[in-house]
Amino acid sequence: MIGNMGQKVSGWLVNIAIAITALRTNLMRSILTTLGVMIGVFAVTLAVAVGSGAQVSVMQSINALGSNMALIFPQPDTGEGGRRSFDRGRLTMRDARAIEKQIGGIDDIAPQLRTNIQLVVAGRNASTNAVGTTPGYGKVSNLVAENGRFISEADVRSAARVVVLGPTVARKLFGDFDPVGETIRINRAPFNVIGVTESKGSSFGNDNDDIALMPISTMRQRFSGDSLAGPDDLQVLFVGFQDGISLPEAKREMTKLLRERYRVRGKDINPFTIRTTEEFMKESAQVTGIFQIVLVAIASISLLVGGIGIMNIMLVSVTERTREIGLRMALGAKRSDIRNQFLVEAAVLCVIGGAMGLILAIAGGTALTVYADFPVPIGVGVSIGAIIFSAVIGLLFGGYPAVRASRLSPIEALRSE
Repeated sequence: MIGNMGQKVSGWLVNIAIAITALRTNLMRSILTTLGVMIGVFAVTLAVAVGSGAQVSVMQSINALGSNMALIFPQPDTGEGGRRSFDRGRLTMRDARAIEKQIGGIDDIAPQLRTNIQLVVAGRNASTNAVGTTPGYGKVSNLVAENGRFISEADVRSAARVVVLGPTVARKLFGDFDPVGETIRINRAPFNVIGVTESKGSSFGNDNDDIALMPISTMRQRFSGDSLAGPDDLQVLFVGFQDGISLPEAKREMTKLLRERYRVRGKDINPFTIRTTEEFMKESAQVTGIFQIVLVAIASISLLVGGIGIMNIMLVSVTERTREIGLRMALGAKRSDIRNQFLVEAAVLCVIGGAMGLILAIAGGTALTVYADFPVPIGVGVSIGAIIFSAVIGLLFGGYPAVRASRLSPIEALRSE
């Protein structure tokens, strides 16, 4: 048993040595042949990595908002064939308080107003997204102040002119200097910087640190203007739930409560829209999955072309080496030996091309990660899979030439010139 296994391993090693010698004999042709496989493996590997990176980036964006959370918008629900009964959406601070009191399992809520603002200090200025909110925003969004403090209930009650800056805004205005305690002007009004949030990084090209937070009462007084229909209206409400709470069930309870508050009847469309992070994750997984399949399908065309090139060159090689095949058969080589020789040669050719394509894909993925701030993970599993896949391509497309070589007649092969 052990002796037979050793003979088989020795035979495969001999075939690999013959394959490498044959490839070196026609070096330029071998290099040009591997280009097709190299480009195909590069395209497929990078497509898989980009699809995985898109999933990672979307999940990072959702996690940056907060986990186990529902988002409520004052936008009429599109419904499922329901009859529209509201021209505009509705969501107020009173709704937020009712949800907090009557829905179980809530960890905290974060009512919000949003707008763009201009910040100025000592000749420097920065434009950013401003969020008027309450202390619950930090808990719901998993956001804390790295320096200084976060917004307090006292700030909200007094409509204090205080602001918490994201790291990107702080760096634009103050460089490496700690801005806590400094005064800046926001749309010409003086504000005291009370804190700088921890860095959330970037996801899907969006800088999560380019933000400024202030009490919701302050924003309502100074920056909302005529953008809100009512003095108590909200633009969005984050509702964070405790671990283990069923988000679909919580969504049903909140929908029922708000429909009762707005006296929505029967099949009338809701004047609000509720989405959960669970829904966002499922939808994003479906979209990025389809995106990845399309990318891989397109990239696979180049791999198919590379495989056809391998088959073509191997057929040429069989024709050129007909006399060599006849000589080996005359010396006692079996048909299986001839077949395995050309199969190994095709597989080695594809593995070399696959390895070169993998190196290019890793270089491309690294460049995208560093310069485009887009995660392109090419792990060990993907790398090993790319090499194995290359070998399989060689065996598949090299199979016909190998079988054709093994079926040659020794006498006719020796007569060939």
